[in-house]
Amino acid sequence: MIRTEVDALRAAMVRAPLDPAWAPFEAAMLVRSAARPGVCRSPSTRPTVHHSRPERVSVEPGLLAEFDTDAAARRLVAALAAVAPLAAVESGYQGGRHRYEIHRVTVPRESGAQVQDVLSRSASAGAAALRTVGPAVGPGRRRRELVVAAAAWRAALLAVGPGRGGPDGLAVRVGDPWSAGTLVRAADLLEVPVRAVRRPGGQLLTVDGRAALTVLMQVVTGGVSTGVLTAVAG
Repeated sequence: MIRTEVDALRAAMVRAPLDPAWAPFEAAMLVRSAARPGVCRSPSTRPTVHHSRPERVSVEPGLLAEFDTDAAARRLVAALAAVAPLAAVESGYQGGRHRYEIHRVTVPRESGAQVQDVLSRSASAGAAALRTVGPAVGPGRRRRELVVAAAAWRAALLAVGPGRGGPDGLAVRVGDPWSAGTLVRAADLLEVPVRAVRRPGGQLLTVDGRAALTVLMQVVTGGVSTGVLTAVAG
């Protein structure tokens, strides 16, 4: 994807409708896919690679996630509206010679543990919804799976990408093995081919081909592709 396509995709994902039942799951995916708070971002590889600092960093109470883009932070706040209405974005710059943007999403210190518990349970619920057993799935369940799968990929693309996957593809690199496995299952349900390769810092997930990229872009921006409509109808 070229830069203009990436910018347009990011803006469209922020505007995508949030399903009230699965917004906490999307929030959980945003938090899990993001770099750990206190992780140094390299300007030459941002936003798909994050290098850990050698020193130990204590995470402050109430800090949920740090992002390289305002879009990811705003989406997280929107996804948390029902469970953490006081979530807020703090934006600024860090670094010395090479400065970079940083957007922190925080909740009141006294509610941080409760919000983290909600996110943990929501992550488990979303992962369970993506585990389809058997070929026969009713339209209601299929639509639920598609909503959850779209939320998973939208969160990852906002949190750590999209990176370059060639002119007709995209890539995301996630350091959390749980997130990588969830994204692979979500791609299977969306019938979007994805390659997963272990790389330093996590798993690199690549979607190649204009057809697959078009399906994924339509789904994560709130549209529905022809193939997805056929699957639901069937």
